Amino acid sequence: MVPPMLAWLAGQSIPIIGLVAFAGTYLMTAVIYAAVTVMVRRGHAATLKAASPVTLTPLGVIFGLLVGFLAADVWPSFERARAAVAQEAGALRLASILADTLPADERSLVRNGLQHYVTSAVEEEWPAMAVASPSLKTSTSVLDTMLATLLARNSGGTSRPSTAEHIAQALERALDARRQRILMSYTSVSAVKWFVFVVLAGLIELTIAMVHVGDRSTQAITMLIVATAVAVSALLIMAYDRPFGGGGISVSPAALMDVAPR
Repeated sequence: MVPPMLAWLAGQSIPIIGLVAFAGTYLMTAVIYAAVTVMVRRGHAATLKAASPVTLTPLGVIFGLLVGFLAADVWPSFERARAAVAQEAGALRLASILADTLPADERSLVRNGLQHYVTSAVEEEWPAMAVASPSLKTSTSVLDTMLATLLARNSGGTSRPSTAEHIAQALERALDARRQRILMSYTSVSAVKWFVFVVLAGLIELTIAMVHVGDRSTQAITMLIVATAVAVSALLIMAYDRPFGGGGISVSPAALMDVAPR
């Protein structure tokens, strides 16, 4: 289950996500800067300054690896989600094309079933996937009924049963892609990973503040540069985190809407 805060953030536009990422990072940096300043005023400057700059190397490497792992996790997930929607739309299009070769009543049955399926996916499933609470049982009963009726009617001849079977195969591929799409809607960077991300960023900022405790200008500028890099990294990950989150960079149902019978 995706945490409510992360689900809400995934549904926002990129400017809002960026605002949260930069505001949170700069706030953390300001708190660390203020805390170190207070400790200096209380006579702990020598202790803080004794921190070795070499400490930044392992922290930077670990943080860089974490960002790389998170990016390598969210980007392929986004591409798989987009591919699932494309596969689903392609299978539905094939079923719609094959339906044109059926008699009028059966063609109408298939087209109405496809129209209901697409409408349900766009109006019900996509909003549900945005909050990671879709149900795999919705919107498929109409296809099951349509297929059962179509196959039952096609009991004679050679071409009509073959067409019905091809339509059934196409719809099976569409339903399989739909299952993949819904499963993808649950994918998200976990709260634990974000916690580690924030802790490592805070440790880097704290170490910089300690190393440059004798030069407040250099201290502030360096911390600001690192904070900006952290905020940009967070923005990049959050923008692609939820493929169907509805905000950021998300997969739209446009491909399905294009193949809906009219």
